[in-house]
Amino acid sequence: MKIQFHIMKLNYRIIFDFLFIVLFLTGIFIYHHVDASNIEEIKLPIIMYHSVLKDKSQSGDYIVTPSLLEKDLMYIKNNNYHTIVMQDLIDYVERDIPLPSNPIIITFDDGHYNQYEYVYPLLEKYQMKAVISIVGSYTDQFSKTNEANPNYGYLRWCDINKMMESGFIEFQNHSYQLHEYSNNGRSGSTRKSGESLSHYKMIFQNDIQKLQTDFETNTRYIPTTFTYPFGLVSKHTTSFLKELGFKASLSCSTGINYIKKDPEDLFLLKRNNRPSNISTEDFFQKVLKE
Repeated sequence: MKIQFHIMKLNYRIIFDFLFIVLFLTGIFIYHHVDASNIEEIKLPIIMYHSVLKDKSQSGDYIVTPSLLEKDLMYIKNNNYHTIVMQDLIDYVERDIPLPSNPIIITFDDGHYNQYEYVYPLLEKYQMKAVISIVGSYTDQFSKTNEANPNYGYLRWCDINKMMESGFIEFQNHSYQLHEYSNNGRSGSTRKSGESLSHYKMIFQNDIQKLQTDFETNTRYIPTTFTYPFGLVSKHTTSFLKELGFKASLSCSTGINYIKKDPEDLFLLKRNNRPSNISTEDFFQKVLKE
């Protein structure tokens, strides 16, 4: 009886130890699972500008004056926001490199020459960064003619190289020649009605790759981000971009981005267009209130 009692006692001890280990390991798993699901989100506003002209009569939804832009930059700086570029964001997500407090991205679309004339000096003055997404065919055209007019011109490759060397401006891909709102049934870089997926993929990727190649040839740099012309998006384009090696994309959808360390969070990032008919304070209070 004593032997049997000791055996039973031993068995209970083994069972108790086993259950303790199971519960302990389960607790660790639950802790890590909960911890992983509550990874801190980075709040990231992105501001979208286009053309910058001195003539106030031309100001509108997509044109602001240099003086208004300067007020915006002063607001950003005075309110302790820190400008970053897309590579900073990608490094945060993929390589766990910390971002500064209150990060914000300033973007300029299309590659107007006035971005060299007016934006570049202001960024240097305030020691701030910005992202410019160019249309390749425009840059090639004005590089050939060597025109440099802030009223109608576009950045030349020599301008782009100089701006890149400053460290204040990062350049991205806005398509080579798909920046047309309606071009034989195609709006921007979207798929035409009735177009086969294989044909659309070929058109989309060939156009974007042409600008990637142009960048590499003229600057020895390859963009990481695609900026959708007019913000028009088609199904499958994110997978097409990933095949080409892109790490991110910029849309024209309005809102604030909340970024976790998930590479999927880098695609179709929201931006807030900056019109001219609202004061700096009102615009940023509206954008940043989320």
